[in-house]
Amino acid sequence: MKFTTAIAPLLLASQAFADEKNPVLVNPCVDTDDFVGADFCNVTLPLEARVADVLKRMTLQEKISALDSDTPAIESIGLNEYNWWSEASGGVDTHGADDSNTKTTRFAFPITTGMSFNRTLWHATGAQIGREARALMNAGKAWSTFWAPVVNLAREPRWGRNIEVSSEDPFQSGEYATSFVQGFQEAPEDPRYVQASACCKHFIANEMEGSTEDGHEEDRQHVDSAVSQQDLMDSYMPPFQKCVEKGKVTSLMCSYNAVNGVPSCANDWLLTTVARDNWGFDGTIVSDCDADSDVFNSHLYTDTPEETVRDVLRAGTDIDCGDFVGNNAQSALDKGVITEADIDERLTQAFRLRFRLQHFDPAGPLQSLSEDDIVCSDESIELSHDGLTQSAALLKNDAATLPFDQDSLEDVLVIGPNYNLSQSTASYYGPGNHCLDAFNIVDSIDQFVDASGMFGVPDVLSDDTSGIDAAVDAAKKADQVVLAVGTDLTWAREGTDATSISFTDAQAELIEKISAAATKPVVLVIFTATPLDLTDVLANKNIGAVLHVGQPSVTIMGVGKILFGKTSPAGRMVQTVYKKEYQDQISIFDFNMRPGPSPFARPDCTEENYDDCEKGTNPGRTYRFFTGEPVLPFGFGLSYTSFDYEVVSAPKAISMAPVESMLAYTESQNKIFSSIEESHSSTDAGYIVKVTNTGDMDADEVVLGFVTPPGAGKNGVPLKSLFGFERVHVKAGESVEVTLYPGLTDFTLVDESGARSAAHGEYSFSFGVEETFASGGGFVKHTVSTSV
Repeated sequence: MKFTTAIAPLLLASQAFADEKNPVLVNPCVDTDDFVGADFCNVTLPLEARVADVLKRMTLQEKISALDSDTPAIESIGLNEYNWWSEASGGVDTHGADDSNTKTTRFAFPITTGMSFNRTLWHATGAQIGREARALMNAGKAWSTFWAPVVNLAREPRWGRNIEVSSEDPFQSGEYATSFVQGFQEAPEDPRYVQASACCKHFIANEMEGSTEDGHEEDRQHVDSAVSQQDLMDSYMPPFQKCVEKGKVTSLMCSYNAVNGVPSCANDWLLTTVARDNWGFDGTIVSDCDADSDVFNSHLYTDTPEETVRDVLRAGTDIDCGDFVGNNAQSALDKGVITEADIDERLTQAFRLRFRLQHFDPAGPLQSLSEDDIVCSDESIELSHDGLTQSAALLKNDAATLPFDQDSLEDVLVIGPNYNLSQSTASYYGPGNHCLDAFNIVDSIDQFVDASGMFGVPDVLSDDTSGIDAAVDAAKKADQVVLAVGTDLTWAREGTDATSISFTDAQAELIEKISAAATKPVVLVIFTATPLDLTDVLANKNIGAVLHVGQPSVTIMGVGKILFGKTSPAGRMVQTVYKKEYQDQISIFDFNMRPGPSPFARPDCTEENYDDCEKGTNPGRTYRFFTGEPVLPFGFGLSYTSFDYEVVSAPKAISMAPVESMLAYTESQNKIFSSIEESHSSTDAGYIVKVTNTGDMDADEVVLGFVTPPGAGKNGVPLKSLFGFERVHVKAGESVEVTLYPGLTDFTLVDESGARSAAHGEYSFSFGVEETFASGGGFVKHTVSTSV
């Protein structure tokens, strides 16, 4: 969305502001008569002139206080206090704006909904959360700026915040960010204004919380993420570039960590050269909470607090989540380390966004969004449950164990530490008070047949096996057993990385004994954001089916439709599932994507002195670079029906002239990145794939398109990369055609210096995941060579 700075017609004013003063967002241009003739209230003036008038009226102390996220009232322009910090990854968390305990809708975590590969779902989810946010703003119960979505990569299976991200793949992560942000920010009723401000975070290479390996400890406040330019350019950066250029996000968050020696929030190359100058970012940059303080106190990057204020302001950080900048800015001014112009530059960005959010303009269509009509509506609740239904991935289904036959089942017994998992995860980056009941997997099954549950093992980390015998006895008597296992927030979350990618011994024993005791093959439902080693589970002949649901929280009701065949699963894995040995090979502190020697010790070192430990070997991270044999690959997912793929139209050769032209233009502009518009323009090399449902059930199918470049797997070249995907519905016995277009950058490679160049040679394009072919999954390849 672009906020026009030209003269615009006065919007039809409603009485939403005038009739009743909003206790959170007082509009000084509408709610009072104090600023009738002020330029900042004149909607016919360009935006720049209105912002300049705001800054001219503010006192210096008001300006300094406005640099902090919890901004006190600004009397000179009639504003009451404002908090830039609210959350919305899984629903609106008003973060202190509302003391009436208002309920909002809870949605599944992105690690679940990412598996849907459905842009429409991502957009609809973002739109509903954004509309609930705007409706609550109108009701005086919310601020306007929300720090979501997380678009970092699930680059490391032990990262504590994998639950908050959508994928390990840069292309998919960027598509998710774009869809969510566009839905969240853009309202069809009024394209002039931002519905609610989204924030893509955490910029950048932030994917570690806190871990101790062999006595060596690192945490996100202190870690210096050593990342090659090659990995920055083709892994870490692309999702953020797409969020900015295609999603038009209005906020970015700089992260706790340093990147190659420079703290993110003081890194002018990241924030100014890349984000603003190269990508054209037009919005506010906020720090992660206390990340500005960390520049001085944790990274020891500057000698004085005043120098830190200078560096974060001049790097481009507009809003400090915390009070470090506000507490030290006056001293920095007094000592001549900064000028008032440094402050004004940052506040210009902040107030530009507040104008775009309609904080100073007459009310229009967005003020008609009503809490009663929108928040926790029937449609919203249905969407929340549908998120899981569209996303759950079927990983095993021997002898058609699933779907269950509702008419022939008497009862289902759910056993496992996650049988009652839902409410305990609900408030994590989502509403503390939500309008869904504390649903669990037993409730989802109980919609269809009688269901009950028991733990067997008290919790996911427990080593207490005393309850397994009773669970075994119960399993012997049950008509059907479902195992509910995996992880929860005690395993990994913000501030805490996972220490293992294996089931605990207690969970493994529970799985083994229950599956052996049950009268029928059991169904294992795994709740996890940490991709656990499933080798033994998949090999267990007594486990008939495995369904992966990520972390859906209270939106679990949608899984019942899958278990009982009301719909076919179509979700695909968004994380590579590694064997447990992976965690002993490579340190979580190693941020390199490509395989090779690691500068860090093997995590399984037994030496007392860390420096004496053997260095690890990076086997490569994510499916793009992992050189080992995965338990399950990225994109894996089965269906209740079967599919056949056929390439019905494909290029005979690829002209590299447009690629060379794009790269030459980027260089001529002195830019580091080709724009999304340029790089994802078509080479006219579209692939049309006919998808035929060869089974007897109507079903959705996710068609994934991968490109394998020349020299794949050698000298840092990716093994393959996702270039496109579409989710389609195909009726039994019928076909649909899907067209996927590789972009110009799909015919380039990035070298060690970060430079991108055209890659001539033979390309292999594959559609589908080959490992699913034996189980009825569609898969086809096409090879093509380049021409000048």
